[in-house]
Amino acid sequence: MGDDIMPITIGMASSHFPSLFQDSYAGWQRYWKLISGDVPQPPEAEQQDALCVADWVARRDRAFGRLADGLAAAKPAALIVVAGDQDEWFSAANLPNVMIYSGEDDIEGFHNYGDFDSDPPQRFWENPDRFGVRVRSASKLAQHLQTELVRRDFDIAISRKISPQGRPERKAPHALTRPLPLIMPALDIPVIPVIVKTIERSKAVLNGERCLALGRAIADICREQAEPIAIYGSGGMSHDPSGPLSGWVDEPLDHWVLDCLAKGDFDALKALFSFQSAATDSGTGELRTWLVAAGAMQAAQERYHCEIIDYFPAHIATAGCGWVMWNGAGQPPETAL
Repeated sequence: MGDDIMPITIGMASSHFPSLFQDSYAGWQRYWKLISGDVPQPPEAEQQDALCVADWVARRDRAFGRLADGLAAAKPAALIVVAGDQDEWFSAANLPNVMIYSGEDDIEGFHNYGDFDSDPPQRFWENPDRFGVRVRSASKLAQHLQTELVRRDFDIAISRKISPQGRPERKAPHALTRPLPLIMPALDIPVIPVIVKTIERSKAVLNGERCLALGRAIADICREQAEPIAIYGSGGMSHDPSGPLSGWVDEPLDHWVLDCLAKGDFDALKALFSFQSAATDSGTGELRTWLVAAGAMQAAQERYHCEIIDYFPAHIATAGCGWVMWNGAGQPPETAL
């Protein structure tokens, strides 16, 4: 890479499950009962009490704070958000593997911070004054990504108009808008949504190798840009909300992914999602967004470095929760969390 500086100067990835954004133990409990339903829960869930949740809330604030500080210091001209869609913009009538929105209209959606802390819980989509999120579209760069990715053999679905087909009342995918106020409090950086099929229980989805290749291609295209760019992967880690594995957290898988990211072991990571498994179906498939970000940062950093900010297995949120950041060159640590 020589003395060139890749315009993608910072990368991030994190979980975004709904319980995580509640400040009270009662809020976590309400979401747990809603999501898990009658699915038998693992014994670890009963051990995760109010003190445990209070610790997680503090760690959540620190972790997202680290991402926000890194993003603010990087001062990017645009933020590429790699996210999934859960019957929000899309429906069963059309589920593209990769879609990029390049329209000029602002992107509108919601966060859900504290919606289940109250009793009865609030419906965030019915209270836009409190929960609404609105960001600008980096349309020109998005159009450039669309064109250049097709030239690199990625068949990208193109969207120039926002017309939600699944749950239109919720507007943009929650994976896109939910975490943004925590990593970008002013909501002042134009966004490029790269929507990747993540949770569908189908063989017609991107495997790990293809996700990494997509990230590398994005970084290669962004090399031509004059201003710094950031990339963020939203979703994961292991979870199966409302599914047969609801409440179960695949800690070995989560730690393996984090260890591979910390070491830059892409030969191992490209095997992820190379075969279909109940362990990697459903919500765990959101790790595809992390792989896209990782591939981009591998191409963007002369000396690969991924910082593992935090991780905890939240059985009562039915998810493993993690945060990572790629920010500047450095030696990879010997071990991850």
